[in-house]
Amino acid sequence: MIKEKPRVRAAGQILLVPAEKLRVNPLRARIYYNEESMARLTRSVAAFGILEPLCVVAAADGNYVLVSGERRFRAARRLGFETLPCVLLPGGGEESLYASLSNAVCGAPLSFFEVALALERLHDRFGVPYEEIAQRLGLEPGEVYSRLRLLRIPPPLRLVMVENGLSEAYARIFLPLEEADMARLLDEVVKERLTLCEAKARARALLSPDEGGKGRVVTFYKDSSAFRNTIETAVARCRTVGLPAQMDREERGDEVEYRIRMKK
Repeated sequence: MIKEKPRVRAAGQILLVPAEKLRVNPLRARIYYNEESMARLTRSVAAFGILEPLCVVAAADGNYVLVSGERRFRAARRLGFETLPCVLLPGGGEESLYASLSNAVCGAPLSFFEVALALERLHDRFGVPYEEIAQRLGLEPGEVYSRLRLLRIPPPLRLVMVENGLSEAYARIFLPLEEADMARLLDEVVKERLTLCEAKARARALLSPDEGGKGRVVTFYKDSSAFRNTIETAVARCRTVGLPAQMDREERGDEVEYRIRMKK
């Protein structure tokens, strides 16, 4: 008997989409997955199936890209599901990332690093000004910039922080440090189970003047992103206090040109 190839078909307001046609969103906000949590979800899906449909957008190649429900998708794929219930949403890549990020801001358990990366991706990939991102997500511009500063921490150290359940307050302690000192302090925090106050004291000690009276020069910028954020923050603050500042941003290859206009 020839088995019929799975196909997309309507089931009320839900689409039953073949698993082979579902794609993980390359612009997704979530990047960290706890294996123990995934194992529990997989057991639940095995026992009860997919209780909540996945949200997807249609791709130009005839496939479907996940907006939400990637953990359910991964669990179902482990179990060999051929079709999954999905709700089709309008919009494309940028809208799917906004939906994912908005869901995170409203309480979905994304890490603070994942939120920061998604904010940066909206700006860099789609050219959306940080002020507009803040407005669409219901945030203050300062909160957006504050979250972006967390990306000064190198990705390997971010992963260690997430895996060990360190809070955003812990992460901010590392921001003034050089990369080598970040790694050193993080190792101490994890191995010695330092409290927040203890970690702050260790960070202050790393920043204190060296012997001989010379202060330490902290240089940890790997690219211009921190300086670009500073420029855009300054313009946003001018507007906040009533100064009519205008800024144009244009990308030219591997360069970014800013043009700022304001009254004397």
